Amino acid sequence: MEVDEQAGAAVMAYALASIADEAAGAGETAAALAVLCDVLAISGPDLILTIPSAGLARRLPALVASAAGGEGDVPLLAARAMAEAVEGAPQWAARFAQNGAVEALRGRLLAIDYIELAEEEASLCLCIWQCLRALDAISLQCPDDCLRRGVAAAVLQFFDFFSTSKQKVALRIVSNIFNDYDEEYAPTVMEAVPALCNLLQSADKTILESTISCLAMAAAGASGNAEHMGKLCESNAVEATMSLMNNDGWKSISDDTLTGILGLLKNLASVSAKAVKSLFELDVCELLKQMITYYSSPHNENDKLQMLVKLIYQLMPPLETSDQHAELVTAKKNVIIEQTTYIHQLTSVVTLIIQVAKCAALSSICYNCVVVISNIVELSTSTFLMELQKTVNLSSFLACLLARKNRHVVFQTLKISRTLLEKHHQFFFETFTKEGVKHAIDAIVSQEKNSSHQSKRKNNTQESCLCFDLYLESSSTDEACRIENNAVMKLAEDIKESFLAVKGSKKSPHRFGFALKSVRDFFARLNVHAVTTPAENPDSCKQLSDLSRRLLSDELPVTSTFEFVESGIIKYLAGYLSNDAYVNANLQNGQDLLGQLNEVRSRLQKFTYLALTVSDESSGKPLGILVEKLLDALHMCYDSFPVMLSDEQSARESMMIPLRYPEEPTTLELKFRRSQREKELRNYDDVRSVSLFSTPDAIEAVLLTEICKRTDQEPASNSKKSNQEKESNQSRKLVESKNGDGNRSSSLKFSYNGTKLQPSATFFESILRLMNKGQSDLSIDPYFWDEEHKITYRRRNKSKDLSSRSSYNSQLSQVHEKFQQSWLKDPFFSTILLGNLPGHLDVSDPSYNFLFMLKVLEGLNRFSYQLLMDEQICKFAEGALRDINDLKVAISPIPQHQFMSSLLTNKLELQMQDSLFEDGLIPSWCVYLVENCPFLLSFDTRWKYFCLTAHRSFMTDQVNSTPDQVNSHPDQVKSPPQTKKYRVTRSSILEGAVSMMTNHDPSSRIVEVEFEGEVGTGRGPTFEFYTTISHELQRAELGMWRGDSSESGFMHAPFGLFPKPWSSSSTSSREIEFSNVLQKFKLLGHLVVRAVLDGRILDIPLSKAFYKIMLEQELDIYDIPSFDPELGKAVIEFQALDNRKKFLETSSRTFNPTDDLSYKNVKMEDLCLDFTLPGNPEYELVPGGSENMVTLDNLEEYVYLVLDATLKSGIAKQIEAFKSGINEVLAIKTLKMFTEEEMERVLCGEHDSWASKNLEDHIEFEHGYDTSSQSIINFLEILREFGREDQRAFIQFTTGAPQLPLGGLASLDPKLTVVRKQCDGNVDDELPSVNTCRHFIKLPPYSSKEIMRKKLQYAFTEGLGSFHLS
Repeated sequence: MEVDEQAGAAVMAYALASIADEAAGAGETAAALAVLCDVLAISGPDLILTIPSAGLARRLPALVASAAGGEGDVPLLAARAMAEAVEGAPQWAARFAQNGAVEALRGRLLAIDYIELAEEEASLCLCIWQCLRALDAISLQCPDDCLRRGVAAAVLQFFDFFSTSKQKVALRIVSNIFNDYDEEYAPTVMEAVPALCNLLQSADKTILESTISCLAMAAAGASGNAEHMGKLCESNAVEATMSLMNNDGWKSISDDTLTGILGLLKNLASVSAKAVKSLFELDVCELLKQMITYYSSPHNENDKLQMLVKLIYQLMPPLETSDQHAELVTAKKNVIIEQTTYIHQLTSVVTLIIQVAKCAALSSICYNCVVVISNIVELSTSTFLMELQKTVNLSSFLACLLARKNRHVVFQTLKISRTLLEKHHQFFFETFTKEGVKHAIDAIVSQEKNSSHQSKRKNNTQESCLCFDLYLESSSTDEACRIENNAVMKLAEDIKESFLAVKGSKKSPHRFGFALKSVRDFFARLNVHAVTTPAENPDSCKQLSDLSRRLLSDELPVTSTFEFVESGIIKYLAGYLSNDAYVNANLQNGQDLLGQLNEVRSRLQKFTYLALTVSDESSGKPLGILVEKLLDALHMCYDSFPVMLSDEQSARESMMIPLRYPEEPTTLELKFRRSQREKELRNYDDVRSVSLFSTPDAIEAVLLTEICKRTDQEPASNSKKSNQEKESNQSRKLVESKNGDGNRSSSLKFSYNGTKLQPSATFFESILRLMNKGQSDLSIDPYFWDEEHKITYRRRNKSKDLSSRSSYNSQLSQVHEKFQQSWLKDPFFSTILLGNLPGHLDVSDPSYNFLFMLKVLEGLNRFSYQLLMDEQICKFAEGALRDINDLKVAISPIPQHQFMSSLLTNKLELQMQDSLFEDGLIPSWCVYLVENCPFLLSFDTRWKYFCLTAHRSFMTDQVNSTPDQVNSHPDQVKSPPQTKKYRVTRSSILEGAVSMMTNHDPSSRIVEVEFEGEVGTGRGPTFEFYTTISHELQRAELGMWRGDSSESGFMHAPFGLFPKPWSSSSTSSREIEFSNVLQKFKLLGHLVVRAVLDGRILDIPLSKAFYKIMLEQELDIYDIPSFDPELGKAVIEFQALDNRKKFLETSSRTFNPTDDLSYKNVKMEDLCLDFTLPGNPEYELVPGGSENMVTLDNLEEYVYLVLDATLKSGIAKQIEAFKSGINEVLAIKTLKMFTEEEMERVLCGEHDSWASKNLEDHIEFEHGYDTSSQSIINFLEILREFGREDQRAFIQFTTGAPQLPLGGLASLDPKLTVVRKQCDGNVDDELPSVNTCRHFIKLPPYSSKEIMRKKLQYAFTEGLGSFHLS
């Protein structure tokens, strides 16, 4: 509130006159100052600025500086007046500073030196506070004045005498002063450093973080001066900060504080050999290894990795330096040379640095890593480098980097290559030949020479420089790039001429030729084995097994990635598995489809056995080795997966496509032109503005209506109207054309500068990629957005190949309907059967072959049980397997995570952090991998992708790795989350849930639930609702699930819930209406999708088979054991028995059913089975089924009908209702990126509630409690001792749900917090209470651990089921 102007002016005049009167007594001056302070406190800046400044600006500092004796409160009030004035009008700060205010305030603070226990003197305490307050305000506006006069050291001199609040203000003053100071003031800054270092032992988190921030700023300002940085070292800054990070202390430090510490250590190491020595003595490399491992995966924090790599770089003398730093370089070298343990510390980090470089999505990180490795290589001995090659395969890493397009990375990699050859030529020449480094250098020389002869066309792009990323001087980024245009070629030519063009190279082809011969021999035998039955050639299996072991298990691990790719093993393997469909582009006739299918199935089965069989327990499975090699090869295709970034920093990234435009245009100008060879379509020849999201597929339908015209063969007499009709019909026919698999096929081909565009990729992405082809680290010229980009179109050829493919696909779809095995309908099988990947993927891209093979092998691994069990049944049918009890598969698949690509995961993570992704501009490779190869990406990354795409319109306020907790850019959310509240009654919760979910808007607000008659509201009751409704849907009386009913009335399903089959002729059963069953399944679909989108948790044990249905996967006979092991085992054995009967009937052998076809020595007739569904006698498989007995002759029909009733027709309507509930809110296909296990985690939370060791790290203690409180020690011990059921009950008691969200206790948001409960009477009579919305536990300080345990168990057992005030 501002005072009345006239009254204020009168009061101010009185105060100013009294203050200006130097003859006035202390009492009168104090009274005037008090009035002035009160007026200033309630005045606005306009009034304060009207006060005559000259006299007051001189007088107030003089009053503060006056001798202590006799002035009473005058200094205190004068300091307060300055503080009020500057806080109200910051312009006053300079006026006071010019008149000695800083010296006066500093002097007043130092007066504490003459008074003992100053904080006990009330008036002096207030004086100190006002002085700090005034300096806080002035230092923000005049930091240099404060710095020159030593204010920083003054406010810290008696820091320990201050209260905590004053200490925080003192540190804020220091922070204001140190922020971006000039180096000339470094000596004054260093005076305050010892006091700051002493504060690093503070237990107060805020003070500790402020201290580190101040030290980091002190180091940053003096980073160019070794003398000043040496003073920081003398103050034990290195030792103090390192002590904070040891013993995993860095994990509990905030991000800003950790960044400050790393920046401080980096700056110290950059100019001080003493700091480097101290860091080595404190084993800094071991700490750095831990941090690099942590931030590489799964956290993938690029900023932290950058800082860690830069710190490692500063520990070493740089290879290239000016005379200015020669002394420092020598000193660092001496430090490392004098102690061999130091170089060993550095080299121990190499393995991790190589991994970071290989998986880095950012080119700058990769480049920094390569420079660090280059320095370490330079410092290392040849003996060590040879050992390093054997442990981390340095040569393979170099070959991988040489395949990239960033010339900075390539140039630095070539320098490492030359250094290695200089240190041990013969050894590294051989490894370079084997690993493909030699081949890559030859290719660079060849490509550079060819490119130099090509005409240079105008290009509006250029590659950014990374040379100065590791330098501390900010001005260095303006310098010219140190790598000249032809530097890469010159260095490659020099290496080739000096080290690689020697006679010894003649030995290379022999080794490579041997590898190629082994591969050809293996697949030649494999093809023979594919057409040979074990009965015809019993030795073939053993011979092939021996050969596969030698190639896959013995030779493949030591075969380099280069040899692996160049040997042709991918082509041979793909050709073998696809029965040459992969190699032969001409598809077979449809009449050969069944033969092709059976042949491919047989080959997959045989190879699965070989790939998953381990001859030696110490060796890995051949499939795992093969996948590892394929991923290594895929990572060499780094530039096939470009990331598009919009921010200015992206211009520094490799194969990033930065978008530099001031007004964020939303359209591209495309000029469509007819191809010169196109005769049937009109020439559009016009410019069309298209959205950045437009694809050739999308624009085709619009363009066709304007470019279709009549053919020359049509009569000219046709009317204009008929011509228009024909053109319209022609364009419609073109647009609506379908290929064999039901997807619309493109009718037009679009190209840019002669290169065909992919139909599913946006024009925006395609043009950018083609403009930048062969280059890296590019920025876009602003004229890009004004340019007319010329796009050529023409009809697709109506070739026989396309017609054949369409016919082939059509017949394949028809045959799919007859398949019994689910894996035959999986996309992986279609991929290998047709010999190509689904979708519009560029076959010529280097990554295509690797993606193809990885997709096939992942499917083969996932369906390995089905494949091998099929083969076992076939063996039993043919007599190779005699006992039906031996129908088992002992071989297990490799873990799914072995298929994950860390590089592609990191690239997608980086892409998702950019605003372009949020706006929907997603590179086509991201979409393709998620939809077709999700196994290449980590679950956390796919969950984030789901949240930002399918989940976008349902976002709450963040995006994180859990559905309940999200963390991202603050601008990611356009509006605050909206909720819609519903009220339900516990006694009729099912009916209320049906009504609520039916009426809720399917595309918008978050559901929030309250219970009728209860005061609880918000998150807690909502979680309780989802938990309760989950339990209600498991009641036996609903007729939803197969299985037995427990005494409590709920279904007992130890292997998970699966729908109960209902006969198509049945509308009710045991007073249960089938329509009600369908209603409940639709409700379950609604609950599932709302739980996923709103971040809720369901407590319902669905079977793995039901999750497969949710993910739109087919079920078959092998899925039944997952929810009904007894029935599943029986039908599989019946299937095998029937197959044996068919084999004997068609074989030349005399058929003897009595001897060969009994079921475990019992005739089928004696089993007394009828044609009713096992476990459900009301369900007749055929009319009168209860009277129709199962015999050997009708066994095939019986098995078919049981499977149909259990997995298809008997549950079809229930599944349809369930899926419709999901599809009303979200397309169910968007969930297909997850596996069954992952979907269960998303829907039902984490099964492992908490890790006992780290329990206290994820719980906060407040309001009377901390980690040292005896009650908290007892509490944590009790939690660690809880069994699974007690854990579930405790979690539900505190959160409303019995399971924790994704990420467990660590991801709970808000964090679980324990506070001391205030008790009026006997504390042991009180019960703990909770606030489930805030995850707040109010825990009384019980007298013993046992009493606490009993009270907790009683509370979470009896306290569930209602929400009341506590």
